[in-house]
Amino acid sequence: MKHIIAYEGKDKVALALMQEQYVPLFLPWVNWRIGVEGTLQRPPYSLNQGIEWVRSLDKAKGDHEVFAVLVRTNATKKSYRYVGHMGIHRLKWPDGIAGTGSILGAADAQGKGIGTEAKLLILYHAFMVMGVRKLTSKVKSFNAQSAGHLIKCGYTFVGRYKNHQFHQGEYVDELLFELLREDWEPIWNEYQKTGILPRLTDRQRTDLKKMTGAS
Repeated sequence: MKHIIAYEGKDKVALALMQEQYVPLFLPWVNWRIGVEGTLQRPPYSLNQGIEWVRSLDKAKGDHEVFAVLVRTNATKKSYRYVGHMGIHRLKWPDGIAGTGSILGAADAQGKGIGTEAKLLILYHAFMVMGVRKLTSKVKSFNAQSAGHLIKCGYTFVGRYKNHQFHQGEYVDELLFELLREDWEPIWNEYQKTGILPRLTDRQRTDLKKMTGAS
């Protein structure tokens, strides 16, 4: 499989051009209800739908920009495998505001900092290439992993919608986050300098437990 790399991270992640060849790989993830229950995805999705979506990205450039998330499998040969995708969505001018979204479907790519490194790279694209001023994100209230992932990258919790998302027969809160370039840039600069991914502080962990109800 030939990947077309756009950005390479300091550790093991790269962002690449989204291609039709990835569609058969992400269909099992996006159709597995348990795997996407913390997101706004809702199966079923067909092969044709996936291919049409990838093709639509050409015309959506500047509004929706999506990259494949790759993990390095051989540092010497720089070989990679596809584990998900991540994008900037609903860009609004002249406000310079957009949202972000992602899906990391490969089970062995979760909980290892891959999403955090990919997020730092996509934020670089948003702030430094696209010229976005502020990014927003929404997370279902039980999804502590995604909320913590945002906080590590500089996002600030700004509020919640009560009983906003329908989930397994009941309504759950939706957590609201925002990120300005000046809050992300110090985290990016430290990552560039040291190659070390950001971690949650003890205070952030405490706040995360309060906002999500996580144990």
